[in-house]
Amino acid sequence: MNTTRECRVQSIKRVFPTKRLNNVITTRLSILDATVARFAACGAIWFYDKVEGLDANDFAPFACLQLALEETLNDYPHYIGQLQWATRQHVEGADNPRHVGRPIVTYGSSDDPGVELVIAQDSRELSAIVPSTMERATSKRIWNASNLRQSDYLPPTKLAFSNLAEYRGLPGVSAQLTAFKCGGFAVSLKITHCLSDATCLLQFIHAWASRSRPLFHADYAGKSAAESDMRPRALFDPQMLDAHANLDPQVTEPDSERIQRARSLPMHRFDWWATNAPGYPSWATASSNATKPAPEELLQTQLSPSTDPPWTTWDLGATVTHMQIRFSATEVGKMKIAAMNSLPSNLRGQIVSRQDALLAHLWILVNRARQLENPNEQVYLDISLGLRSRVSPPLPDGFVGSPILLAYVTKSGADAATGTIGAIAGAIRQTVSQFDAHAVSDYLYDAAHEVSPQRLWQAFLGSRHVLATSWVRAQTYEVDFCNAGLARYVQAQMPLMDGLLQLMDVGATGDFDVSLALERETMERLLRDPMLRAYDEP
Repeated sequence: MNTTRECRVQSIKRVFPTKRLNNVITTRLSILDATVARFAACGAIWFYDKVEGLDANDFAPFACLQLALEETLNDYPHYIGQLQWATRQHVEGADNPRHVGRPIVTYGSSDDPGVELVIAQDSRELSAIVPSTMERATSKRIWNASNLRQSDYLPPTKLAFSNLAEYRGLPGVSAQLTAFKCGGFAVSLKITHCLSDATCLLQFIHAWASRSRPLFHADYAGKSAAESDMRPRALFDPQMLDAHANLDPQVTEPDSERIQRARSLPMHRFDWWATNAPGYPSWATASSNATKPAPEELLQTQLSPSTDPPWTTWDLGATVTHMQIRFSATEVGKMKIAAMNSLPSNLRGQIVSRQDALLAHLWILVNRARQLENPNEQVYLDISLGLRSRVSPPLPDGFVGSPILLAYVTKSGADAATGTIGAIAGAIRQTVSQFDAHAVSDYLYDAAHEVSPQRLWQAFLGSRHVLATSWVRAQTYEVDFCNAGLARYVQAQMPLMDGLLQLMDVGATGDFDVSLALERETMERLLRDPMLRAYDEP
């Protein structure tokens, strides 16, 4: 595969809604938005084959996409706004009186940074960069994606809070349109995580695509409008989520019982401020200092319980391989059957999903490949959970923000490497089931009282952890800008870090596309393991 850098930026501009607000609005982001402010930006790249009658190298297609983006921003006006940290004045009268590390967004001003739009051109054919949909389903079910430079197709924009200390004048959202020699194109989107989780990212790009289709096909206007009406309307109301914390501004002492319940949940409490932790990386200090209280206040503050991050188990300099592994609907179905049939007696009654079974299969494979068979050492599967449907009443499907948390499943190295798929899948389902409306409310309550939400990290990477996220049922491949059908290939923004795992389903096929990054030799062992395709037999 040609790895010569042949993608060139043609233009960079800031874009704004077609209907600008005439008043300035400042909105406090939610408790959970604050907890994810340190996370890497949420983003993805969609690759499309050339559409008959359209050539992305012409001016018109990208002009249509820009106009559709501007129209979509009418429903997301805060996406063009300025992210910043709250001051005491911003939280006056609020149920949550803490302001340190609490993000706000101000929009409707002539100083709004807007959304940065990058136009680029790649002199290569798409076939030289990513395999086709047919290849991914047949000859390239396992594909090494390490040489696909995401930086070529994601906007190079520095976003607000990419370093917690930097935000002034920086946008919270950026997009890139890339044309290829063959006439195909790529669309990418990157959003500061406190503004958007994956669900919200997909809502936005589906809305953008829906606005685009009528601009390419006039006879598609009525159909596109009807489809748009079926999708959830964007609702930006962070306080709707915070209300589930049931905070009482008249109570000065936190409820110790609620906090104890929250801290008993299977969630890591790794301390970014623990500079004396073995292996602590010096690069983390500047970002951490941005949302620490003043030194005199910190001296008088009792910090919540935490754990030193296990930095020594994460080789930050290791060579990492990124593989895309396609599992057919039949394979995953067999995994689910095997998991249900091998549930241990203490987990009988757990309803294991296809996703649970696939996660279990993958975690077993990773621990085998890492040769983690020590019964005295714990390993962890850290799982991102969306909370829109986990509060009561549920948040609307169109709720805009980043209402997520990270839970963990833990086993000894021996159990995780040699256990049955049922034991692991059942443990995953049992863990996830703990996060009902009461548990989420308690967690929100505890997080609201945290000195600084960015102090604690609920996950980790390296040789003892796998961090899993799922975009299943988000219709990722169905994003269609110009009536082109399924995307050729979609890749979530994923840094090359040991232990990152992401699941995506592929249209209506029932197949799963797994994105996995592991230390190089570990990945080689995983790919050689006959267990990888144990469920692919007739």
